[in-house]
Amino acid sequence: MNPSDGGVAPGRPGIQPRWTSSAKEGVGTSASYQSRVWFTISHGILNEVYYPRIDQANTRDMEFLVADGDQ
Repeated sequence: MNPSDGGVAPGRPGIQPRWTSSAKEGVGTSASYQSRVWFTISHGILNEVYYPRIDQANTRDMEFLVADGDQ
């Protein structure tokens, strides 16, 4: 982001709020008792991230892009 843009994130305002799919393929957290992060996996993506409490979702549908660097 360029500070001269007024602090607006690219692609704003984002997508409309909605519930994620209930068809979860995985649920996880850290092996550490101190961890306050939980996550769910659905449809091959990191579906929800819960922080700082397990009842407070703060991220939805996070996908990772893996490339070999040639393109």
